[in-house]
Amino acid sequence: MQLQWYRSFSLWLALLLLSLLLHVWLSWRASRETDAVVLAPPAPEHAVDVQLVSEPPPKDLVFEDQIEFEPPEVLVPTAAVTPPPPDVDLAMKAAAGGASRGSSLPLLTDMVVTAGRGAAGFGTGVGNGLSNSTQGFAAYVQGLRETGLDVVFVVDTTGSMDWVLNEARAHMIDIVDAVRLLVPVSRFGVVAYRDYDSPGYVTRMQTLTFSLNKLTGFLGSLTAEGGGDFPEAVAAGLEVGVTKAGWRLGARKVIILIGDAPPHEGDLRHALALARQFATDGGQLSALDVSHDANPALIEAVVGRPVDHNLFRNKPLYDFQQLAEAGGGIATTMAGDVRITKQLMSLILGGRFASEAGLLLEGFVQ
Repeated sequence: MQLQWYRSFSLWLALLLLSLLLHVWLSWRASRETDAVVLAPPAPEHAVDVQLVSEPPPKDLVFEDQIEFEPPEVLVPTAAVTPPPPDVDLAMKAAAGGASRGSSLPLLTDMVVTAGRGAAGFGTGVGNGLSNSTQGFAAYVQGLRETGLDVVFVVDTTGSMDWVLNEARAHMIDIVDAVRLLVPVSRFGVVAYRDYDSPGYVTRMQTLTFSLNKLTGFLGSLTAEGGGDFPEAVAAGLEVGVTKAGWRLGARKVIILIGDAPPHEGDLRHALALARQFATDGGQLSALDVSHDANPALIEAVVGRPVDHNLFRNKPLYDFQQLAEAGGGIATTMAGDVRITKQLMSLILGGRFASEAGLLLEGFVQ
């Protein structure tokens, strides 16, 4: 029995030793694997560049020059152009009779003409007829509204024309506003001429433009100088206006010559040829004589008393009459006025509607 107990004890002791050995071996194995992981070289790092892109702050738009809209050269007729507003009487005010104040219609060519026993008028009230002059003016304006209007002033800027330049600078905006009330698609240009031996220039030009800033800026840059003898470089000014102004195809083209002296004798034939060429191309050339000899009222305004009109020419220069006839327009004087605005408006509108032009300017020229 003692031997059996000894065998059992030996078996258990052997199992215990075997278990200890197995535990030690497993611990040693685990420690080696742990050391291998710790001693392993670190994995290579990958650098990642992150770029932060920010949008620049918006810049304010600064326009140094006035933006201009230039329509195409050929204007398609349209009935969508805004008519004159109701508070503009135009020629209706002159033609209205009795209690009739006149009124505006959407299209100037749609005016109704009816017979009446009273004075000619338009609208409702006493007298509801329409004068032939007013009807013609309405039709003329409607035609301009459909085609557009280009106007170039060819102006003498020699020493005697200082007062004319002052008038033009003071009232050009009024003239342009009045014309554009009737014909919104209107452009204006200026040709300044002196004499061939004058200081500074013989001709200068502002081409046709919609910009009032350009027009008034050019007029403001002009001064009246030179021109010691009587004739001036009229032909040179007309040549620039006829050939270099930038006329639109299809638009009504008007040149208004403003001066107080004729062209040089040797230049007259060339000037007449230019006028005929302009008329053949569909334009109209008119002339305004602003000389004292044609306008004694100017002298009366200076001296402050009446003068004998029989001592003066009282009609345009003969050369101006020839040029206007060749150009299909008219030649005129100031007609007793001392301001050029009314005459310019009349000539812009073809020279046939002086009363209507005067009424239109009443709301603009103070």
